[in-house]
Amino acid sequence: MKTHRVESREAGSQLAARLFVELSQANPTKPVGLATGSTMAGVYRELENLGFNPKCQVAFALDEYLGLPPVHENSYARELTTNFSERLGFQGQLLIPGQEPLSDPTSFEQFHLEQGPVSVQLLGLGTNGHIAFNEPGSSWDSTTRVVELHEATIKDNSRFFSDGSKMPTHATTQGIATVKRANALILLVFGQNKLEALQTALNNPGLHAPASALLDHPNLTLITDLDIG
Repeated sequence: MKTHRVESREAGSQLAARLFVELSQANPTKPVGLATGSTMAGVYRELENLGFNPKCQVAFALDEYLGLPPVHENSYARELTTNFSERLGFQGQLLIPGQEPLSDPTSFEQFHLEQGPVSVQLLGLGTNGHIAFNEPGSSWDSTTRVVELHEATIKDNSRFFSDGSKMPTHATTQGIATVKRANALILLVFGQNKLEALQTALNNPGLHAPASALLDHPNLTLITDLDIG
């Protein structure tokens, strides 16, 4: 694992964007792997600042809430359409777990396998340690599937909904094994609220800490503003 300690979220986003461009352009015909959320918003802005225009034909999202249509204001499909496809002029196919044309998790997994390996996968870390929506306790051999979200995840993410009671309780997510097939992983972890989860993954690996499954990946880059010793 390569670790980059940065001074700020902005600096981390700039570094992640440069690495994403380098790694995707090294295999321009291969798909890229996209993540969502506040951690990633800065990365997509920096990709735009770099003038990056994706040349790949397929981009895979990590996950999506179950039951939200693609046009919903809180759907990851809408977020990635805005921040990646429209912002960067991506002309290829954006594929979202649980959404057409690959709404069945098995079909998504099979197509991901056939099109891959993904050249570079962006990743964030949940405050409870989840990777994508692979919650603590997820098997390291897991593949794309429907999962029940932990209470901590629902509490964290409900703040993004105008009515927190409408926050979905389930999602479709790539599995840990699916994520690890990527040629390169870029894991971004910013903010003190992520420190405990990151330290647990690094120092006490196991099923309780999904990110620890990534530590044996041959091309994992951690970018963080946290002092992890």
